[in-house]
Amino acid sequence: MKAIFLQETKGTPRVEFSPNGNMLLSGKSLPEDPFSFYNPLLDWANECTAEKITLDLRLEYMNTSSSKQIFSLLSNIAENKNITSATVNWYYEEGDDDGYETGKEFESIVKLPFNFHEYAELLG
Repeated sequence: MKAIFLQETKGTPRVEFSPNGNMLLSGKSLPEDPFSFYNPLLDWANECTAEKITLDLRLEYMNTSSSKQIFSLLSNIAENKNITSATVNWYYEEGDDDGYETGKEFESIVKLPFNFHEYAELLG
């Protein structure tokens, strides 16, 4: 299983998927073609052989099509028989009730344990 490392762009998040089970998506997710961007990530989650997964989701913004792909990613992790333990760390900006609620909704549907982390807005 190969690692996936992609730099963040204006429309796509930073991706760090390591064979040891550490996974990170951070930044903004609004790719022009969400299927071509997310399909390799979904395949990776299906084929992952790590027993323990930690997924850090630090998305400051995701559009609707990205949200559907993130749901698919979470579902693939939940359904992968190799994975015996999975944790999702959901990061949302302070006061971002929508971001928090989105995480809670995902948690209730995919039945993976989520840890919620509120962070202060970063000033540029």
